[in-house]
Amino acid sequence: MAKSDDTHDIIQAVGGKENINNAWHCMTRLRFNIKDKDKIDYDALKKVDPVMGTNYTGNQLQVVIGTNVADYYAPLAEQLGIQTDESTNAAVTAADGPQEKQNFISKLMDIVSGVFGPIVPAIAGAGMIKGLMAGMATLKWISNTTPTYQVIDMLASGVFTFLPFFVAVSAARIFKVNEFLALAIAAAMQFPTMTAAAAAGKISSFMLFGIIPVPVFNYAGTVIPIILSIWLLSYIWRFVDKHLPDAMRTVFTPTISLFIGGIIALTVVGPLGIYGGNWLADGVRWLFSVSSIFAGIVVGAIRPIAVMTGLHHAMTPIALQNFANQGYDQLMPMMFMANMAIAGATLAVYFKTSSKKEKSIVVSSAISAFLGITEPALFGVLTKYKKAFIAATIGSSVASAFISFFGVRIYAFILSSIFSLPAYVGKYFVPAVLGIIIAIGVSFAITWFLVPKEVPADQDFKLNAVTTGQYVPLAQLNDGVFSKKMVGDGYAMQSDDGVVFAPVTGRISTIFPTKHAIGITTADGIEVLVHMGLDTVDLAGKPFEVLVKVGDQVTPHTQIAQMDLKAIAAAGKDSTIVVVVTNMDKIKALQQQFTSTHALHGGQPVATIELH
Repeated sequence: MAKSDDTHDIIQAVGGKENINNAWHCMTRLRFNIKDKDKIDYDALKKVDPVMGTNYTGNQLQVVIGTNVADYYAPLAEQLGIQTDESTNAAVTAADGPQEKQNFISKLMDIVSGVFGPIVPAIAGAGMIKGLMAGMATLKWISNTTPTYQVIDMLASGVFTFLPFFVAVSAARIFKVNEFLALAIAAAMQFPTMTAAAAAGKISSFMLFGIIPVPVFNYAGTVIPIILSIWLLSYIWRFVDKHLPDAMRTVFTPTISLFIGGIIALTVVGPLGIYGGNWLADGVRWLFSVSSIFAGIVVGAIRPIAVMTGLHHAMTPIALQNFANQGYDQLMPMMFMANMAIAGATLAVYFKTSSKKEKSIVVSSAISAFLGITEPALFGVLTKYKKAFIAATIGSSVASAFISFFGVRIYAFILSSIFSLPAYVGKYFVPAVLGIIIAIGVSFAITWFLVPKEVPADQDFKLNAVTTGQYVPLAQLNDGVFSKKMVGDGYAMQSDDGVVFAPVTGRISTIFPTKHAIGITTADGIEVLVHMGLDTVDLAGKPFEVLVKVGDQVTPHTQIAQMDLKAIAAAGKDSTIVVVVTNMDKIKALQQQFTSTHALHGGQPVATIELH
């Protein structure tokens, strides 16, 4: 059954739309402000598939869904006519205050990482083939003019040429818009009329309606233009769908959304991404005119982020023009150093991660980067380990400055892979080799020191005390949802000092906007929820100070939050901290070490978890 059908049944079970004043959600529950609680049909609610249980407290109906509650809130809000860009309803948003915000670069990297995560296997496979073929052609082991090479090159290059199609589907899932409509936008941007005009170079733009210019560009391999276009499409779709009558939505919502979204993508958003690359190219030209060493520092620093955003294509015309004008180029050797630095940082991550699946991805991504294809490493590894990305940037900058000092250059356009070394044979061979060693060594060393090592997850691992205070079995809690283990199994604690530690080793995966709940995911994919206080979502985060951010690696020695116990008590709330494993299907057994209240210190083992 579709989630929209489930939410429809939930609405009917709580007395229909007319019985709901408002609805919102917290970490695990849909929350309803009900007009008449006597109209709630609890038996019908429990029969709805995703509903784990219900609880009515404080004039509020709570329907327990689990950690994927947001997936159900979106269709529920649409059916109730509630804005979904708010985390809570109007009754509490006024008291929420500003939500915790990421800086622009972190947010951009998280979005790009989320978009590219599902398509990493395609990029990694194609990148490996492409790098190997280019390397063998460089060493003259094979000829790149044979039909066999051309066929295999089609297999390897298809992903990168039509990357906007892959990005469109993945971005549509992130921005919650129809995937096929997103593909339609990508198809328009890479339609043969556009690509042929870009290749011919005879016109700079098409004139839409005779007055609106549509710039001619080749969008093959681009990333940011299509992500921005699908982001814009998601807003257009929701706006149009909201204002059309139900009978017209099926036909006219996609029609109007595609028409408006496509035109804006072709006339504004897409060109802005390309212009960003051109501005970058102009800046590189200016840097070389000032100082080649200075250019090495700057170009080396911006190259990894340029590749990640798709703006690196703007550097290729500069290199080609250098070959035409002066017979050599100094920019491509810097690209080479950047690729080696990315490979070095990725290789270091291999020794920091404990998951076999993650190690496999890291190894293939590092090899691909050594072969000149860095997208798998950037999107599959370094956007996840941001400190490793910083290390790659530093290594790239240092190595590029080094080779620029010696004037390292090449005399023919070649893929920036380890197999490119034959192109440097001669006067610049030794500085080029030393540059590679510096790029790999610096990025590897910095990653080694900056990225914490994940503790290997055993078949059995401990759930540790989240604070210093009194251990409380879940069954004793004055909260039916947790006491009946509707969300998951675990334990609770009454804190002495409000200091909250991570109960397990893992990565911070979720921080609820009202700061009262934090999700941690272990290396084996076990999801642990730290819920600070009972029914404290209404406090709008005021008594809580979160000391970590999403993506941080934590251990039981890491303080993740601080609770103001006096403020919670003054608000009439229970400050008990609840720790539960929310995906119990992955657990064979959870063995508690205590059966009654017990004094514990933070980090002390509380329960043993046995995995399947």
